[in-house]
Amino acid sequence: MKDASRCAQPARARHWHRLRRFACAAWVASSLGGCAGLQSPPLALYDLGLLEPIAVPATLAPARLEVLAPSWLSGSAMQYRLAWKQPERRRSFVESRWAAPPADMLSQSLTRALRPAHGEVAASRCRLKVELDEFVQVFETAQDSHVELVARARLLPSRGELPLVERDFSRRDVADTPDAEGGVRAARNAVRGMAAELAEWLVELDRSGMRGLNNGGRCAPS
Repeated sequence: MKDASRCAQPARARHWHRLRRFACAAWVASSLGGCAGLQSPPLALYDLGLLEPIAVPATLAPARLEVLAPSWLSGSAMQYRLAWKQPERRRSFVESRWAAPPADMLSQSLTRALRPAHGEVAASRCRLKVELDEFVQVFETAQDSHVELVARARLLPSRGELPLVERDFSRRDVADTPDAEGGVRAARNAVRGMAAELAEWLVELDRSGMRGLNNGGRCAPS
């Protein structure tokens, strides 16, 4: 009987060992299943909206508009800075993104804004190239922020890259709420303001005496 008892003990030990392994496996599977069921918050996508056309004469509306951006603005991240903590550091909102890179959105918005009114066809031969230098939300405090939009516009002839004239533009539009949504609204206001300034600039250039855009065949169609 003692020998039989000794033989039964290893068998029971193996049985309990298998049960423990099964229980552990079941617990792990249950835990993984529970984690898989958890979902991260949905990613919010934003754009700059559609700008209404500005009353630009057909003879001044650019034949083509191009927006360029540096590599750090080539993605869709919504970037911001904290003025009181490492202001030189660029940060990104975790749950908010632009629907497209800033240069693409700005190109669409400005092209729509600067097209001729009343369905006219652009008669200018000149191209407008905009180089985006900055597009970021800056927080002065946890409750106060603004969007900085800095760019350089160059008016180019139909051929060649030597600009006829160029100008720097800088916008600083206050956000009404201290979050990504407030930054989006401020960015839209900045782009609208820049479009209006570009239109005024083109009109003023055409009024500049003998050096006007439509004088000397610089932008006027042949």
